[in-house]
Amino acid sequence: MKESSKTHQFLMLLMALSLFSPLLMAESQSLGAPLFQNRFFTLSTDQSLICETSNVAHVATEQLIETINYYEKNNPAELRQNAVAVLTDHSDPEHLEDIQDYIDDCQQSEELYLCVLEQYWDDSEAALRALALFYDTKTIIKHGEFYSARRFNKDHLRVFEKAIRKIPPFMRNKISQAKPIRNLDKEIADLDGRIQVLIQDAFPEDFLTSIWSDDTHPLTFVTGRGFQSQVVAQVYNGQNLIIFTVKAFDKGKDGRLYRDIDLKYLVDFRIPIIVHEIAHTIDNFHFWNGQDELYYFYSYRKMSTDNQTVQRIMNARLALWPSKWFEAFEYLWEVNDGRYDGQIQEKLAELVAQYILIPERLKKSAPEGYQWLRDEVFKKIEYRGYDTCNRPVTQPLNWWEHAIAKALGQ
Repeated sequence: MKESSKTHQFLMLLMALSLFSPLLMAESQSLGAPLFQNRFFTLSTDQSLICETSNVAHVATEQLIETINYYEKNNPAELRQNAVAVLTDHSDPEHLEDIQDYIDDCQQSEELYLCVLEQYWDDSEAALRALALFYDTKTIIKHGEFYSARRFNKDHLRVFEKAIRKIPPFMRNKISQAKPIRNLDKEIADLDGRIQVLIQDAFPEDFLTSIWSDDTHPLTFVTGRGFQSQVVAQVYNGQNLIIFTVKAFDKGKDGRLYRDIDLKYLVDFRIPIIVHEIAHTIDNFHFWNGQDELYYFYSYRKMSTDNQTVQRIMNARLALWPSKWFEAFEYLWEVNDGRYDGQIQEKLAELVAQYILIPERLKKSAPEGYQWLRDEVFKKIEYRGYDTCNRPVTQPLNWWEHAIAKALGQ
């Protein structure tokens, strides 16, 4: 691979800047607007985002530009450069080679760093949305480290934006403070050797290059590969990294046909998937004080392992909604007696998702759980959900659609 000294230095700068948090320095500038204000991607507690198809209700390109200009005005010129470094941070050689090619191609561009991000996403709107979401909500959305995995596109960025806006900013701020343990070997030294190996193997390989200098890490969405293509999305215990298997994830998009439940979605049902996964990160960090080093997943405190909350979660009777619509690509062994009753961490994530997406139904099916979430978790924030949509969110398949829907999600 040919490299001029100038582009090589820039590539090295991108890699180096992604190892720490230069953006926090911008927050201290008296002249520039502090980052991560949630000023443009505001909390949505009504049904306006969830009752629509994937093609509408996202922030327009003009407002994305306004968002970017707001944060970059009077801030150091390096702000965009550093942000692009974070949003394209990879260690895989093929990713790095691609980034070098983007740098070479963009040398004559007036907006070098935005050009690199546009080439990374292969779309100008996607680049603007990824940058604007990062500036305003401190969320990183990028390609996964598995180079061959199916990638996100601007359609995914639009639905991520809608789902992010369903999560209160104070919760996302808590999630972004995630700080994995640095002294893992010391903490597990007294465990059985086989257990130590399992924990070490599970520990994220990119830990040392993914955190910022203050040990924090923004909520991050990446692509990956699920087990036998059945895994739609996953969050590892103790982390705030959500990995999506794009092919399985997109089976929840509006307009898809599902023969086994004889329904076609009229709204984007990927939003419940994202909200459910973010709920896992809320579970991971709800009790953390933001300062102490986290013990790894075998010993730290979560809502779904806390003695005072586990019983509340277990007692909640959850409707099979929106879970019902996922049975086209998930095994619902968790369903007992007509109710969702899975593993405690899955039930907690579903409970949180239903509080946001079908609160009217949750008030009836699990009133005590609803009250607990409202008063102790969501700080009195309440929502209007799918049950208040002005038009149906699904419709039965007609005879022709049923006949051609031989493969799930087709």
